[in-house]
Amino acid sequence: MTKLSRKYIDPANFDHYVNNLWSAFTLMDSKEDIRLLFKDLFTHTEYKMFAKRLEIARRLRSGENYEDIMKALNVTSNTITKINNILAEKGDGLRKADEKLRQLDKKHQQFRENRQAVLERRVLPRYKGGDPAALPKLLKAGVLAIDRSITRGVKRHSARKNLSV
Repeated sequence: MTKLSRKYIDPANFDHYVNNLWSAFTLMDSKEDIRLLFKDLFTHTEYKMFAKRLEIARRLRSGENYEDIMKALNVTSNTITKINNILAEKGDGLRKADEKLRQLDKKHQQFRENRQAVLERRVLPRYKGGDPAALPKLLKAGVLAIDRSITRGVKRHSARKNLSV
């Protein structure tokens, strides 16, 4: 396990360092950018450890039992207990991440089902000429592009804020 140096660090400086870390994550524009940052900041073991912790939390929230989690992820019951205690005491970050991942999984599942229906020719693809919904789709795409631009601005603004550690 990685250990923090025992040498004194001024709390004001440490808060600044932590805020820079949070800002760096906030400013990343893609999953690939975040992956590169993680690979540079964390060892391979830490990388795997974080991924397992998140997966343990997700499985606990979905009602899976300790034994199944231990077998699937090759972790000890102590590790699962620690994550379970975090979820019981606070765990807002883990819960929020799990909710967002569940929403993403749901969207991907719906996309796969729609794609499969098109491939099996159960439904016709919607991009055929003369589509009466073309204008609303174009408007939606434009609004989404504007929304992404605003989100990037909010990320940059958020990255400049100093939060307490």
